Amino acid sequence: MSTNDAQTQLSTYGLACGSTELGKTRNMFLSVSAGCVYAIISFFRFIIYLFQGRENYCMEYSEFYMTFFLDTIIAFLKVYVIGLLPIIALRKVLIQESVRRNTPACLLDELHTLMYKKRTYITPLIYTISSIIIGWTYFDLIGVSYRRTRTMFLYPGTEDFWCPSHRKDNCKGLLPMINEHYLIALFHTAILGIWYGCDFLLRKRYMLTFNMAKPRYPFSLLKELLIIWNHQFNIFVWSTLTTALYFSMILWFIKLFIWNTIYEWLPNLIFLHNTSVYYWMRASWFDVQLFNRTVVSAIFTVMCWSVIDFLIEHFFTRIHFTISVYMDPHAILVDGLHSYQQPYYQQLAFLELWHIAKFDQHRRSAIYADFNRKRAFNCVKHNNPTSAWTEISRSCMDLILGLASSAQNEIKKQQARKLLLKKKYEKFRNMEKNALKEKERKIVGYKDLEVKMTAETMTKDHDYWGMKLLEWFHPVTGNRPYFMRKIYYYSAVPLLKRSIERRTKNVFKDLYITIYAIQALTALTVKSLNEDKHGIVQCDIANVFESILDCLMSLDQYSKEPPLDEWDVGDPFTFTYSSVLSDPLIVINVINNYTVLKDALFDLTKAFYPHMDYVKLSSIHYDRLNKLLNEGL
Repeated sequence: MSTNDAQTQLSTYGLACGSTELGKTRNMFLSVSAGCVYAIISFFRFIIYLFQGRENYCMEYSEFYMTFFLDTIIAFLKVYVIGLLPIIALRKVLIQESVRRNTPACLLDELHTLMYKKRTYITPLIYTISSIIIGWTYFDLIGVSYRRTRTMFLYPGTEDFWCPSHRKDNCKGLLPMINEHYLIALFHTAILGIWYGCDFLLRKRYMLTFNMAKPRYPFSLLKELLIIWNHQFNIFVWSTLTTALYFSMILWFIKLFIWNTIYEWLPNLIFLHNTSVYYWMRASWFDVQLFNRTVVSAIFTVMCWSVIDFLIEHFFTRIHFTISVYMDPHAILVDGLHSYQQPYYQQLAFLELWHIAKFDQHRRSAIYADFNRKRAFNCVKHNNPTSAWTEISRSCMDLILGLASSAQNEIKKQQARKLLLKKKYEKFRNMEKNALKEKERKIVGYKDLEVKMTAETMTKDHDYWGMKLLEWFHPVTGNRPYFMRKIYYYSAVPLLKRSIERRTKNVFKDLYITIYAIQALTALTVKSLNEDKHGIVQCDIANVFESILDCLMSLDQYSKEPPLDEWDVGDPFTFTYSSVLSDPLIVINVINNYTVLKDALFDLTKAFYPHMDYVKLSSIHYDRLNKLLNEGL
């Protein structure tokens, strides 16, 4: 397949999704997110009304209603249109990278990669602008009773500019002053946006999590929203409050120590040279009222961001169908299964296939019956098959065997790396011995002169210094003082460490797609026993068994020989089987695949047990299958 043809094929499934249910989902998401943001603003506006009761009691009911309604509408337009739509557009741009979890070997490599991507600079900028817009919208809502954050400068003679008694005569001759309350609020909202944007990138909060057994919602939109509210409300509120409070507490703690220096230095800036700092007008060391308002503004801002994240997670991980778009739905589905360069569409295609294999008997029967096509599937790798089952099953097997191959490659890399580390370690010790002999020779040659000769003075070898750092700062066996080892461990190691977690994430980067492929292939094979009237699947039963068993055996070996961690507690050159149990990520990923693979093999064996004599497997596969069945008994 040529490059141009590949690009054309890759966009077909996305076009089919975008023109049908994905387009409807997008419109539904925009309307629901707008409604949720309006509800949040109305809730905060009502709470503000309760705390500003004395100012609102003097209004007539109609006047208050119009004021409340207009304030809410204006705030909604500013928050949603200016503050949140750019974030939604950013999530749309990142949608293809929200499925496959490519993880560099260490954090330093990841930071180096991010340095050369535009998103690294655009994302914090978008969140900073959004934070300022949303935060100042909140301050506008409470502005009736809190005017001190409305203007950047305080001018002599204005209401908020206070003159002491000994300066009453020449008060108007004083220079304007930077409004400290305004500046603190601006500083708080801007830093919140920068922090949240950087955290969004580094922690990859744009990644989508697809539920393993999520059916298509047969409910109305209102019932669907009530289900979301019931399941996600506590998580939503708790995550919002903890994020906002955590940030605000740390920022205010830092502010108490460095703010005076920053504020007194501001008049030295060129564009602020005509301002001054008057100590009788300085804000208190800790303003409780300003603290409370900045914390609530952070909660308001993070809540708006969180509701967008929750709704994107819900709506864009749904099952989308493309059967009603084209006359050849199987060709469109197969195109989606091949969309490796567009992982999100590939995920949707496997999700659709999973739903067909589990719940849609009509489309399953259509897949079995679609053979001897006049127009073969365009896949050179699979010899351009004319059967829908052949192409779909091969696509699933490619993913399953791809996981097995990825685990095997990582095992081979680690075995070679262990040998390399041992060679480096032996070289390191030989250099130390040679340095000691050289030192003794110098002392013998010059009895009154002791020349300190160490390996550090004899080499600039990079491997040597890697071993030396390990000898000095290993958390258990290091020979440096405990305090120095801890400093190095918490400062340099997080950047340089090629951890088990990162290597395991890279092995299981297509975890969700692989699980859907396993379950879909198993369901299609099992249900073919009663629904495949043409016997198309019978020739591939052994291939299905072997691909799943190969993946299971690879994960068996991987769990016993996981990636080597340079800073593992204990001997840095060995890794025991028990060490895998200390890392929850390996356990979660391996167990997830173990469970799916074992369930698949149990279902296949149960369905085809009377016909197992006709399923030709190799002796290795038979032994592993018998072992699995004996474990399950």
